[in-house]
Amino acid sequence: MNRIFGKEKIASISILKQPGKLEIVLIIIMLIPAAPKDILSYLCGISSMKIRRFVFITTLARIPNNLMCTMIGGSIQKGEWIHAVGVSVVMVLLAFIGLRISDNLLGKKKRKINSEIKKIHILLSEGSSLTSRETITSLKNEEYIIDILSSSKFPITFFSKWKRKLIPTVNINDNPKEYLNQVSRLINSGEYQALIPTHESAWLFSEGRKYLPDKSAIPVPSPEAFAKVQGKIAFAELSVELGIPHPEWFVLEKENYNLLPYPYWLKADYGTAGRSVYKVNNSHERELGITLLSDSNSRLMIQKDITGTYGQVQAVFNNGNMIAVHTTLQKGNGAGGSAAARISVDYPTTREHIHKIGSHLNWHGSLTLDFIFSGKIPYYIECNPRMIEPANAAISGVNFPKILIALATGKDLPNSLVIGKPGVKTHSIMALLLGTAESTKQRFSILKELWKCIRNKEEFYESTEVLTPFRKDPASIIPLIFILFRLLLSPEKVISITKHTVENYCVSPKTIAAIRNNNS
Repeated sequence: MNRIFGKEKIASISILKQPGKLEIVLIIIMLIPAAPKDILSYLCGISSMKIRRFVFITTLARIPNNLMCTMIGGSIQKGEWIHAVGVSVVMVLLAFIGLRISDNLLGKKKRKINSEIKKIHILLSEGSSLTSRETITSLKNEEYIIDILSSSKFPITFFSKWKRKLIPTVNINDNPKEYLNQVSRLINSGEYQALIPTHESAWLFSEGRKYLPDKSAIPVPSPEAFAKVQGKIAFAELSVELGIPHPEWFVLEKENYNLLPYPYWLKADYGTAGRSVYKVNNSHERELGITLLSDSNSRLMIQKDITGTYGQVQAVFNNGNMIAVHTTLQKGNGAGGSAAARISVDYPTTREHIHKIGSHLNWHGSLTLDFIFSGKIPYYIECNPRMIEPANAAISGVNFPKILIALATGKDLPNSLVIGKPGVKTHSIMALLLGTAESTKQRFSILKELWKCIRNKEEFYESTEVLTPFRKDPASIIPLIFILFRLLLSPEKVISITKHTVENYCVSPKTIAAIRNNNS
């Protein structure tokens, strides 16, 4: 140890002079599954700890871990998958708690506080969406201190070492004014240099400017620009106006029920996460879809079904000037038909189309267009006026969260258009499992999909996991195991899981109307 690290370095390790604390750390590390135990054993060897005490502690502390591993192996051999997953969840929770305790005992928190002074402090508008999770994955806390507003106690972003803390807040739809006032107080405190609007909160910030500081560091466009693209009908009208390819469509009225041949898509004007669209194959399904979507309290439209590959083109604009752009195609389905696995592509046509829309609207901030690529033409089916799951773009060389921070803080922006590198494959195991559960409702299919992801086989060959990167961010595996356990217990739970999650970050048209009209 002295030869490798030097005597001065060894002498500076304070815990070697505190045998009581060293014993506690030894117990915790030995209890934690898969924790690096060898280096701690070497440290104990050059401390004042007696060999008999070391053997006694390590022997007892290793029993629970070995016992749980044996239980998991026995359960798998008997085909008791739920029991095996349950024990795995317990092991991961113990590891998470143990690492937190050992960090405190080893004084890592103090060193972390000192390093935070030089970093940029940013705030995320919510922590439940896949976009917010991929945002902190893209930033990785290298240059930033990331705090997250959350109305949920345990959102997916809670389980990450790359965030500093969650800030409790109200549900946006329950009390939007209180939410905006809290954001205003946080920005006025001077602690945060930028706020990154993830998912639909961008719409709320645009409409709620009067509740925010005049120079709030939130990169969003004007309400007038939002009004042109937030609704599916408004976006279809804009596409016709600008000559952007769009599937044939009509506002739903009784006299045009049969203007499009089956199958076609029935869509609510406002909605997200694939929860506001319904595929219609016959008149019975049409009536059922109208009943289901009427709860959205918005107009309905019918849209021609286009056969092809689903994709997205994303861009960031600085008052109409496009700074960066990235295009992906879907390689795997998530819940609601979302892209749970992606591959980046180089499509000049999609860049031209999103640039045409962004410059026309004088857009400021992030903009995403969904399209179906059919017959060498991208038909745009809807617009998401916000940042969408940015990890594939970040790996491809276009880090949208970093660019938005630069836009919000007035830092130097790229001198030329940044375009994502093609051929980059990414996937999200949790989203894929939810999509599989939704489409098949079968436990075997869920486990088969999990096995393919873990082994990086077939469409996941050379693909990177971006939603729960547990190798680099160990705590991120906890929600994955929790979701897997719930789906194996009851695959039908996928509907309630996704619905509950979406409710934590979606903004309803009623909320926007209340802010617009200054109502509570």
